[in-house]
Amino acid sequence: MVTISLDISHVPSKKVDFLLEKVPFLSEVITGISYDNTNKKIHVTTSLNNSDSPKVKEIYESFEKLNKSIENLRVIKSKVIKSNENKEEKKAVIKSDNQKKSFVNETEIILMDMLDKLFIKIAKKYGAELREYPTILSQNNMNRNQYHINFPQNIYGVTSVPHNLNVIQEFRQNSLTNNFSNSFNFQGEFLQPCICYHCYEENQGQLLTSNKVLTGKGKCFRNEIHWKKDQFRQNEFLMREIVFMGNEQWVIQIRDLIMEDVWKSFESIGFIGKIATATDPFFFSQDMSAKGTFQMMSNAKYELIVTTKNGKESSIASFNYCQDMLCNKYDIKDDDENSLYSGCVAFGIDRWKEAFIDLYSYDTANWPEISMDWEEILV
Repeated sequence: MVTISLDISHVPSKKVDFLLEKVPFLSEVITGISYDNTNKKIHVTTSLNNSDSPKVKEIYESFEKLNKSIENLRVIKSKVIKSNENKEEKKAVIKSDNQKKSFVNETEIILMDMLDKLFIKIAKKYGAELREYPTILSQNNMNRNQYHINFPQNIYGVTSVPHNLNVIQEFRQNSLTNNFSNSFNFQGEFLQPCICYHCYEENQGQLLTSNKVLTGKGKCFRNEIHWKKDQFRQNEFLMREIVFMGNEQWVIQIRDLIMEDVWKSFESIGFIGKIATATDPFFFSQDMSAKGTFQMMSNAKYELIVTTKNGKESSIASFNYCQDMLCNKYDIKDDDENSLYSGCVAFGIDRWKEAFIDLYSYDTANWPEISMDWEEILV
């Protein structure tokens, strides 16, 4: 195992976090990183057995390009707007027995259903209509929202075996030796990274004479770095989103009201954490400088961050104001033919479940009377 040390003594401290997020993408042979704050070095572990491997040189060269790309990066510090991290926990802390596994058990399914009922209740409070959408995102939809341009590191493309007898026979034969990748064909479809783009596609080209609120739930997919995955970060996860379209003032108001309701529920459950300004995970520094900076300066995005018993922080919900950008891309207008404004609130249901189990364990006898508390909160 070859370890590489990257000197970042020249990098301003406010840019270090962005750099640490991007270093894992320098090469697929990277298996981990650590940061030495004292000596200002990033130590990169790899799967290589030889320090003379061309891959080592490639990592150094890619790192220089990455350094060059962040020279003009503008970084704005996140601002905390709500926090209970200094308060004593209102619930007893019980040792978690959570384990990594490749399935969701019955207790977890019941818990996720309970949590989702809360999210639906919040959505219904603001007049949301329930929706269920396909898991696959069409090429036309992706081209409109441009997620693949802003976040290429996250996408999963969908491939299939063409309906051609010769190709099918070739695939079958090659499958015997696990040598079938050349038989797959990509036709421009993607596994959905989020739910909201379906809501915009549903209303594409429409004139809306009144405000609209939709909520949908589904499996989402993002191509996470394998060694960074844990129970809070997975390639496949369950998300519910509430999407609202209307005039600017109303959209901001709804976003903020939902955020208040979610925070009350968060505290009622007994979670510890905060709500802070945030940015989307733009891959390229020029996007982070322009779009990310705007998000931070305009309070366009907030994240709800839970702190687990061992001090780990994880974002479990986001509250987003999208201006008229997405409605403009999907040609969604008011009766004066002006692009509407929109926003969305997203809940990572798996992450809420993991945070709950971290606090109360799998033993349902330890669980608080959730449904009663939540009913009272949302009256």
